[in-house]
Amino acid sequence: MENVKLLEELFDKKIVGVIKFFLLNKDKEFYLQEISNSVKIPIATVFRIVGKLKEHRIVDEIRIKKFKLYRCADNENIAFLESFIKEGKRIIDNFVIIVSKVENVEEIILHGKETEDKANVLLMGKGINYNEIKKICVEFKEKYNYTINSLSLEREQYNQMSAMGLYAGNKKTLYKR
Repeated sequence: MENVKLLEELFDKKIVGVIKFFLLNKDKEFYLQEISNSVKIPIATVFRIVGKLKEHRIVDEIRIKKFKLYRCADNENIAFLESFIKEGKRIIDNFVIIVSKVENVEEIILHGKETEDKANVLLMGKGINYNEIKKICVEFKEKYNYTINSLSLEREQYNQMSAMGLYAGNKKTLYKR
C-alpha cells in the first residue's frame, strides 16, 4: 500500500488532502477559496484544517491588508511530511537504482538541494564509465524532464576537494556499496 493511501486510511482524508495540496504547490500562495476548490472540501473545513496546520508550522499565513494568503512553510516539519506523503518513488531514487548497477560505482551522493526538476550527484568509484552515466542522465531528462548533473570522482579526489571546501553544504549519501 502506498504511503499516502495508508495515511488516508489512518488519518482524516481531508487533512491529508490539504497537506498534499500544499506540498505539491510549495512555491505558491493561495486564498482559502482556491484551496477549497482545488481539494473539493468545504471552505469551513479548509479554514479549520489550515488553522491547525498553521499551529504546527506546516502552513504560513501572509496578511495583505484585510486579505489572508496561505503557503507551505519551509522547515523540518515539511521535510518530515514530504518523506511520507510524496507519491511514488522520487525520480532521483529511480536514478540511484539504475546507476548503482553501473560497473565501479561505489557510492552516490546527493550534493546540494534536490528540486522538482534538478539534482546534482557525485559518483564515487575508480574507472566509472562516464559515457554510460551521461546516457542515463539524458534518458532521465527526456523521460521525466528532470536534469541530473553528475560528476564522477575517485575517493581520494573527493576527499581532497572536500578538504579544500569545494564540496561544502548539504550532502546526502543515496547509495553505498
